[in-house]
Amino acid sequence: MSEAQRPPSEATDLPSRMELGVDALDRGDAEGAALAFAAAVAGATPSDDRLLAERAAYGAAEALLRLERDDEAAEYLEIAANSADQELRFLALRRRAMEEVRRGDLAIALATYRQAEGSAPNSDARAEIASRIGWLTKETGGSSLRSQAAFRRARGIPGGSWVPRALLAVTIVLSVITKLDPALAELFALTKIDLNGSDYLTGYPWRLFTVAFVHGGIDPDWQSWALHLGFNAIALDIAAQLVYRLYGAKRLIGWYFIGVIGASLASAIWLPGGYSVGASGGVFALFGIALGAEWAHRPLVERGMREALGRVGGLLLINIVLGFGVGFVGGGIDNSAHIGGLLTGLIFGVLVQPTRAEAMRRRWSSYVMNWRGGDLALSLLVFVGFIATYVNWRELAVLRFQLPF
Repeated sequence: MSEAQRPPSEATDLPSRMELGVDALDRGDAEGAALAFAAAVAGATPSDDRLLAERAAYGAAEALLRLERDDEAAEYLEIAANSADQELRFLALRRRAMEEVRRGDLAIALATYRQAEGSAPNSDARAEIASRIGWLTKETGGSSLRSQAAFRRARGIPGGSWVPRALLAVTIVLSVITKLDPALAELFALTKIDLNGSDYLTGYPWRLFTVAFVHGGIDPDWQSWALHLGFNAIALDIAAQLVYRLYGAKRLIGWYFIGVIGASLASAIWLPGGYSVGASGGVFALFGIALGAEWAHRPLVERGMREALGRVGGLLLINIVLGFGVGFVGGGIDNSAHIGGLLTGLIFGVLVQPTRAEAMRRRWSSYVMNWRGGDLALSLLVFVGFIATYVNWRELAVLRFQLPF
């Protein structure tokens, strides 16, 4: 039996126990991770790397918080919060403050956030904490001058926080315009094969992404339009916020439209007749990104976001199953676009570590490679693959109809 396969009680050194904890968290086994990290802390010797032991304490705290064993987690967070390593100290203090807010201990959380601000490793982290200090100062009835000063410090937060809502607003505005102008809707909709059986998509490549700005069909009734847009808008708001908090504004926008294109190509190949409309392919891509990140990287996020991530897989499965059922009885749901978008998103979520939320394996394992610019290279590779698919989409559609299902 190798060291990595042994239970915590049999692992013989601190790095082995750490690796057991990381593997357990990767599998979603919070109980096993807590045991392994706790064993690493308890078994650390004076000759061991002190920082590694403190990181093990942080890992134990994270696992215990997932198990909602907050009192035990607090002991380990205290160890990490007193670390000589600035970044680890900051992470532990921030995590402790989040839990204090969740419990309603706002005054205590305010003091903890002030400690965290002093340990923030960079300007982005300081701005994030300053914003929370400003909010808590107001909530606890503190000085308005102190609150305003904290918000001024927070102005260093990257301006991309408005991007998810801007994406939603643009989608809604353009959908209203295309509802009022059926000719524009017809120009934006994803028409693949026209009524004469001719290839209509190849000459109009923009339709691969403008499809996201048409809802309900071409010149639909107001009820169908409002229902379609309403459901997609709610889902887009949730999915865009999730991806932004994991990967930031630039990746959110770029991957969203790549996801829309991937969904459109899947629709063109699987259902070449007629036309498709709606942003749901891109929405499924965003949920795929979030789901892939949670499965592959276990990002360290606050409990509310973790619960949202945990529900994503079930919601997607339900929607796809319902899509097959409704489509079977003539409801017109384009499940091929949903699945195409989901698979496109999973590529990015699985292969690219979250850039705005720390990942467990990156935190504890020094051998994890973070290839600078790797996400851009992956985006370009996927996009080139989509270009090749687009050029040959008609042939691929013919091959699809030769399948036995």
